[in-house]
Amino acid sequence: MKATPQIRNLLIIAFLLETLCVTYALYLPALAAYTSVLYTFSGLTIGVAFLYTNQTLSAKPRAVFSFQAPLTRYKWLLMGIVLVTMYHFTAKWIDDAPLDFHDADMLPIIKTMCERGLSGHWSKAYDRIPEIWNGIQPIYLPAMWLPFCLPVWLHTDLRWLTMLCLFTGFCIFLWRVHPLHRKAVPVLLCAFLLFWWLFTDDKPGVIPYTEEGLVILYYILLVLAIQSRKVWLIAVCSSLCVLSRYALIGWLPTMLFYYIYRKEWKQLLVFSATGVACFLVLVLLPFGWENFAKHIALPAEYIGFAARVWHDAPHFFKEGLGWARFFGSLRITTLHYLLICLSFLVPLAAMILTLRLQKRYPFSTEGIPLAILKISLVIFYSFIDVPYLYLFYTSSFVSLIGIASWLAMNRADVDTAEPAA
Repeated sequence: MKATPQIRNLLIIAFLLETLCVTYALYLPALAAYTSVLYTFSGLTIGVAFLYTNQTLSAKPRAVFSFQAPLTRYKWLLMGIVLVTMYHFTAKWIDDAPLDFHDADMLPIIKTMCERGLSGHWSKAYDRIPEIWNGIQPIYLPAMWLPFCLPVWLHTDLRWLTMLCLFTGFCIFLWRVHPLHRKAVPVLLCAFLLFWWLFTDDKPGVIPYTEEGLVILYYILLVLAIQSRKVWLIAVCSSLCVLSRYALIGWLPTMLFYYIYRKEWKQLLVFSATGVACFLVLVLLPFGWENFAKHIALPAEYIGFAARVWHDAPHFFKEGLGWARFFGSLRITTLHYLLICLSFLVPLAAMILTLRLQKRYPFSTEGIPLAILKISLVIFYSFIDVPYLYLFYTSSFVSLIGIASWLAMNRADVDTAEPAA
């Protein structure tokens, strides 16, 4: 199914607005409340627009190494330029902001967990860390911290893995987008804004202080898995996403309902069995039920954590994104339980409504899972207890890869004066 020009234009405009909301619009703190609302509704608009777009993966791997095509050679040249640029700015961040838990404790905690594991003490990875905040309890899920064992094993800075993840994400985007498409220019502009903002501006803090590049890559891979329509791959990528952050938690039961409603029993079995297998391999077998039980109880502690952040650093609420600003410090509990309810109910309601209306409206069967994924992320991050800015970029990259892939599939709008890669 081909999206109408109105849907295409709406999708592009919504993505431009979403990108501006998570980047340079944040330099207008007086408009922060309006920016938060605009971010939510532009993201939901993208999710709805995805319902009308074909999201079947159609990339040809051989094209990556088809150096006879001029466009392919230009893409490889651009990849080299971007790699050098990312390396330069990452090295600068590493020099300017040495790892110090007083500035941000995420990476120092992850580094300690990796050191414990690599020394052979995997069972003690989740023990308290006396050197950080007088004995902090590690809370990171396995898919979040295990990949960082590689830079620790290589005795290099953990932030090089973040750079590598974002560079991989850029390469995937570059090979999904078709630059000769008439609508590609604004998407390329948004991609430039996102990457330039993350690597050069100190507001997001993704490179110097966080592990979020890895999470972004997981969700990019999930988008590709959805487009491939391979259920086992969707399950694996979903497991990596949910075992790094809880943002996906409401989408998982919705996908189970999706397979049940369509009576795709084989897909339901594969999705469920693969997810259980990933849980056993990544969580239960290496770390045991006790540590998993701690993670289950963790969301209940977010209320107290949010109260401390409101007291110590209220600018995270007042100058950034998210709807927590509208609830204030006196309604933290209300916001917390609203987040839980909406994270499960909105994706499920959206899926039920979409499937019921599919015969009346030209919804793309391939686009439904991605559309509900986007809606799930927008709802979760809009109502999150503590809206740290670096959390919001995962949803932006889901938009970026989804739209780039859709452009690559609509070759009818491509200027065919030059051959495609």
